[in-house]
Amino acid sequence: MAEGWRLILLLIPLLAGGISIFFTFRLMKRYRNPYTSSYFYYLVFLYIFGTYSLAGAGVLEHLLQGMEIELKVIHSTRLYAILLGIPFLALANFMFIRSITEFFQKKPATSFTIVYFLILAAVFVLYGVYMIRLTQFDLGEYRSLMLLQRGVFIGFIWAIYLISFLYILYNAATISDLPAKKHIRMFGAWYIAYMVFCITPLALSGYHEVFKFLFLLVFLSWHLIPILFLNIYLNKYQEPENNLPEDFETRLLAFAEEHEISKRECEVVQLICRGLSNQEISDALFISLQTVKDHTHRIFVKTGVRNRVQLSNMIR
Repeated sequence: MAEGWRLILLLIPLLAGGISIFFTFRLMKRYRNPYTSSYFYYLVFLYIFGTYSLAGAGVLEHLLQGMEIELKVIHSTRLYAILLGIPFLALANFMFIRSITEFFQKKPATSFTIVYFLILAAVFVLYGVYMIRLTQFDLGEYRSLMLLQRGVFIGFIWAIYLISFLYILYNAATISDLPAKKHIRMFGAWYIAYMVFCITPLALSGYHEVFKFLFLLVFLSWHLIPILFLNIYLNKYQEPENNLPEDFETRLLAFAEEHEISKRECEVVQLICRGLSNQEISDALFISLQTVKDHTHRIFVKTGVRNRVQLSNMIR
């Protein structure tokens, strides 16, 4: 493959990944909630892994091939680069799981977090031992182990995104707003497609070099599609933070009097309009999460709205 095409095929996914991070950063700043922040850091860690361990290792392998170094040494060098990037991949997938749970106003259990990072530490150590032992095998055994490693990586991707998708489907079933439910399910469906389109070129990467570039392209640039659905959802169902009119307090008092909103419910309305999640409202008012949900439901019934954005727009 010509050097010019190599460079182009390498730069396109890196550029697309950077654009994904930029748009997610804008969403995080505009809608200050936990899940957009976690989703932003998910993409950042994934980009670091893709740039350093995948693209960087590929460039290093290409340079070493030009120096006529033994093929086994070249592949081992590439795997060492991937080894050093494993913590970033693990952090990325943890932040993805966290963003999904926070979207439904929950948090990963402490026990899950502990077990996840204990498994990560064990995998990292075992992979390091595996890398040391790799130098003792002949080329045929080495290729067999490379296939085994690829299978483990594919299984890891399957597990993370399949579990997340099932979690999204389970929690989306509790949402009464059908358009909102559709956007949430589409967000999860695009990540199932992401999983499939990542695995396919990865599995075929041993047959032709172009599949390696295709895998990197999907790995870094696919996120632009679910970001679009996330942006549509946030525009429709959540108000940007600190976007309140100057006479907001006056409008809120008139609104509360018109719809017979109690003093406590009025406090909840004010925090909803400021973009706080149910959990953040619970922490701010020192009441339980269920009490916040009960107040919100009564407010919706009294005002005849279906979601937070409609509530905020009524006051505006």
